[in-house]
Amino acid sequence: MIAMLLLTVFGLGAFCMLLFRCAVYALPVMVGLSTGYWAITSGAGIVGGALVGLVVGGLVFGLGQAALATSRSPLLRFLVVGVFATPAALVGYGMMLEIWQLTMSASIWQHAFGVVAGLAVAIATAA
Repeated sequence: MIAMLLLTVFGLGAFCMLLFRCAVYALPVMVGLSTGYWAITSGAGIVGGALVGLVVGGLVFGLGQAALATSRSPLLRFLVVGVFATPAALVGYGMMLEIWQLTMSASIWQHAFGVVAGLAVAIATAA
């Protein structure tokens, strides 16, 4: 019984770490999925939509990395980091709300921990 409890806690912790690491890439994934869906609905087919989504998501990620690497302006760097960190913060907040609903009933603490998780993911994205 204790072994199963420990494995459950370890598994949930590993799952949370995976979600945390994936949340950093929220903006390129969101843009890639949106453009891929748009390409599918405009007649490109599933394969064409997947390719368009992968290319556009990769371009967004590459352009963000290039803007951070080549920009000398602190304002531009702050704006690029903000554009990437905002969707990641929303994903972190949403992840915490969903995990909280799996374990406990809704309360004000659900949103408090959601805000903390969103800030943690946004800071990790900005770093």
